[in-house]
Amino acid sequence: MASSLSNWIKRNVVSRYMMSTCSEERKCLKVLEVILDEESTPEEEKMYFEHIQKCWPCFQNYNLETTIRELVKTKLEKKKVPEGLIEKIKSEIEKSSIE
Repeated sequence: MASSLSNWIKRNVVSRYMMSTCSEERKCLKVLEVILDEESTPEEEKMYFEHIQKCWPCFQNYNLETTIRELVKTKLEKKKVPEGLIEKIKSEIEKSSIE
């Protein structure tokens, strides 16, 4: 019984999820970027999340990208800008664009 279950898992689960590449990888990566930038439509999200349930490489890409973004968010700090710095930068930009 255990070996037949193991064989079934290998045939039906592992083979499906362990594909080495996705035939639509570029498209999937573009959609993933749009989703993570919070610029996606509900249809794009639905399509992508249904897809990663069946596509191991895209599932891995999703996990990698979300992990990286979360890590970056935890490392960033909001710091108060010294008073007058923004105005000084704007002034310098205006001066250089006039010249």
